[in-house]
Amino acid sequence: MKIISKDQIRFFKNHEILRLESVGENTIIYFLDGNSLEIDNPLDNIEAEMKNTEFIRIHDKHIVNVNHIARIAAGNDDFVELSNAEVLPIETGQKQLIMELLTNHLNNYQKI
Repeated sequence: MKIISKDQIRFFKNHEILRLESVGENTIIYFLDGNSLEIDNPLDNIEAEMKNTEFIRIHDKHIVNVNHIARIAAGNDDFVELSNAEVLPIETGQKQLIMELLTNHLNNYQKI
């Protein structure tokens, strides 16, 4: 994945990225190894570069790698749990869409 900030272009392997979080006009990238990196590019800009990847926006502040979603809460709870046991909120009313995107991604992955 290519991520552009104001003064550099950085490249990362998709499978190494757990999630991205919006913090004002910056974005924090969280990696599987526990490290993180804050860059000076808003999450909306990064999301535009991530079309047709394994990343989905689950909330105004969060984009996650679908390969690291361990579970989605059932019932009235709106959250996902990631493979590192981190719990993140899902945008109200978006659970069904996220389930469909995740199911579609997993079905496409199994065809490979």
